[in-house]
Amino acid sequence: MPVLDLAPQLRISYRSGRDDLVRDFYVPCLERAVLYRRAVGYFTSSGLAYAARGVASLVQRKGQMRLVASPYLEDGDLEALRRASDRPDEVLRCVVLRSLGEIEDYLVRERLNALAWLIAEGALEVRLALRLDNEGHVACGLYHEKVGIFTDEEGNHVAFAGSANETVGGLVENFESIKVFWSWDDPQGRVAEEISNFEALWTNQTPGLRVLDFTRISHDLLRKYQLTQHPQLEERPRRDYRVELAPVAPGTIPASLTPREYQKEAMRAWLAAQGRGILAMATGAGKTLTALYLACKLLEKTENRPMVILVVCPFLNLAYQWIREMGRFGIAPVQCFESRALWEPDLQEAYQKLAAGLTPVVGVVVTNKTFLSASFQSALKPALAVHLLIADEVHNLGAPRLKELLPQMVRLRLGLSATPERHRDAEGSKAIFDYFGDPVYEFNIANAIRQQVLVPYLYHPVLVVLTDEETVEYIELTDRILRLFPKNDDDGMSDALKLLLIKRARLLASAANKLPALRQIVQRQKEPLERAIVYCGDGSVECPLTDELERQIIVVTRILGDELGLRVRRFTCEESGEEREEIITALKNRDLNAVVAIRCLTKASTFQTQGSDSYSQVRRIHASSYSGGAASYDVPMTPANGGLSSTTSSSSLLILEEEWTTTDSISNAGSSSVSWRGSSNSVPRPKMGPPPFTNLNLYAANITC
Repeated sequence: MPVLDLAPQLRISYRSGRDDLVRDFYVPCLERAVLYRRAVGYFTSSGLAYAARGVASLVQRKGQMRLVASPYLEDGDLEALRRASDRPDEVLRCVVLRSLGEIEDYLVRERLNALAWLIAEGALEVRLALRLDNEGHVACGLYHEKVGIFTDEEGNHVAFAGSANETVGGLVENFESIKVFWSWDDPQGRVAEEISNFEALWTNQTPGLRVLDFTRISHDLLRKYQLTQHPQLEERPRRDYRVELAPVAPGTIPASLTPREYQKEAMRAWLAAQGRGILAMATGAGKTLTALYLACKLLEKTENRPMVILVVCPFLNLAYQWIREMGRFGIAPVQCFESRALWEPDLQEAYQKLAAGLTPVVGVVVTNKTFLSASFQSALKPALAVHLLIADEVHNLGAPRLKELLPQMVRLRLGLSATPERHRDAEGSKAIFDYFGDPVYEFNIANAIRQQVLVPYLYHPVLVVLTDEETVEYIELTDRILRLFPKNDDDGMSDALKLLLIKRARLLASAANKLPALRQIVQRQKEPLERAIVYCGDGSVECPLTDELERQIIVVTRILGDELGLRVRRFTCEESGEEREEIITALKNRDLNAVVAIRCLTKASTFQTQGSDSYSQVRRIHASSYSGGAASYDVPMTPANGGLSSTTSSSSLLILEEEWTTTDSISNAGSSSVSWRGSSNSVPRPKMGPPPFTNLNLYAANITC
C-alpha cells in the first residue's frame, strides 16, 4: 500500500492530547513505508525508544531504517575524542554505553526490541552526529533536529518535523507537536528540502557537524535488548504486578511468622540506634521479612500512624519480590517504576487515603532509578505521615549526588545489604553511611551456616583458559586499566576506568571455552541436575552449531535442553512477573532441572534457594528447604600461554586482591570447603594464580558460566 492512500486522513499537524501520534500517524505511515529516515536527539535508551515508535510494523514488513542521533558528551569525553580523533569509535562506544542502562519501562523495552530486530536483520543503519566548533574540533552541544521521512515503494514521501522536550535523562512525552508535509501536494518543496537536508547529514556534508557510521557498534549495543519474539505491533503499557493479598488488615504480621533470635537482635540494634542504620546480613538470612516485621511492629504504636513503608530496590525482580512479600502482611503497595504516568496517580491516591484516615499504612515499592528522579522526590509527602525508608541492596545507592537526592525529612531509615560498603568507592560508601547510619548489626554467611540458617556448600572453581585472541585483548585492556586505576583506595574510579572494567568483564563472561566447561560440569554429575541455576554472561558467543554469534544465554539454554536433554527455562527480563513465578515454582517442585539467567536471580532473589554476595557469586540455600548440602561451580578464566607478563601479572593481582580476599572468605565460611582445579581436597589458595572472575554458578547444583 502506498502512503498516498493516507491522503484523506493525514493532518497538517498532530498534537499530544488531541491526537494519538503513534496510532494516528507513525503506525499508518510505517505500515506503508519501505524506508524510514529519522533524526533524533540523544542516543540514549529513551531517545532511541522515541525514534522507534511504531517501528514494529517496519520489522514485520522487512523495511529499512536510517537513524541519526547524537551522543551526550561530558568534558572528559571531549578530551578523549580529541586524543583519538582518527579512531573515535571506542570512545563513542563507551559514551553511548553509559547511557544505555537497565530498562524499566515496558514500552521502551518493546521499542528497543524492534530496533534490535531491525539491526540484526541488516535493516537498520545508525550514524552519530557530533557538533564541531569553529576550529573543527568536537564540541559540547547537541545535534537536536527531530525530523523523519517515510518513503513507499512508489517513491511517495511523507515528511515531518516536530518537538519533544528531551534531556539526557529521558524524554518528557506529556506533550509533543509535529508538522507534516507530503510530496504529492507540496508546492513550496518542503519535502524535497527535508530529504536533501537528511541526505547531506547522512553523507557527512552538513557544516558544523561530523557524522560517523555507528552501525556495527550499535549492533553490539542493541543486541542485549533483542527478545526472542518479534516486537508487538500494538503497543501496550505494562500492567501492575499482581500477587495474592492476605485477607488481613493492612500491616498485620502473619501468624505463621516467628522471627529467629538473630533477626530479633538485628531489630533491637536498629531501634537502639534511634531508627537508623544498616543491617549487614547474608543473602538468604531473611532481610526482607525482618524489615517488614519491624515495620509492622512500629505501626502498632500510635505515634507511628499513619505510616508509609517506602521500599527502594535496584532491580525490577527485587521490586516484584517485595511486592509479593508485602502481600503477606495485607499490603498492596503502589508500584513506582516504568512510566511516571503509570505510578503518579496511584501514589497521589494513596496519600489521599492516608489523609482521609481510610488506611493506617501505605506501601510503596520503587526502583532506584525512579526513586532518585526529581518527579518522584517531589511526589513524596513526608509531612503527611511517618515514612520508613527501606533501601534493599543499599550499596547500589552510592550515586555521586546522593546527599542532594535523598529525602532529608524522612526520619526512619533502614538499609539492607550483605555487603554495605561499596567496592573501591569510599565517597559513595560515606554518602550512604551519612544518610542511613553505620551498619548496626552483622550476620555473615559463616554465622548463617553455623546457626543452620543456610546449608554448607562445596565451592568448585573450574579453571578455564582464554583463547590466544582473548588473551591478547585481555592483556591490552588490563594495561589500560592499570594506567587509570586509582593509587589510593579512597580515590574514586573514573568513568573511563569503569567502562574498561565492564568491557573486560564482558570479555571474560563470554569466553569461548566456557561452553565446553559447562558440558563437562553437567556430564560429570552422578545424578541429573536438580533445582539448578545456570548463570550466563551478558555477551555473545559463537554457536557451535551455526558458527554465528548468539547471546550466551541462548546457546547455554540450547546446550542444556537440546543437547543434554534437561528440562530448562530462561529467567530474564523478557518474562512477565507471573511467568517468573511459574518458573520459580516449577524449579522448586522439580518440574524443571534448571533455569538459565543473566542477572535476574543474582541479587538476593528469594525462593528458598537463594541469592548472592557482591563478588562471590556463590548462591545460598535455606537449610529448611534442602538438607543434602549444596555445590557451587564457578568458571574463572586464566590467560593462555602461561599468563601475563610478570609486571602485568603482579599489578593485576594487586588490583584484584579484594576479590581474592572475598573468595578466601567464602571458601572458609562455616563448614564449607573449596577445591581448586578439580581437586576434592581443600587446599590454600595459590598465591599467584588467575584472577577470580566468576561468570558461569550451581547450587545443588549452581553453575556460573
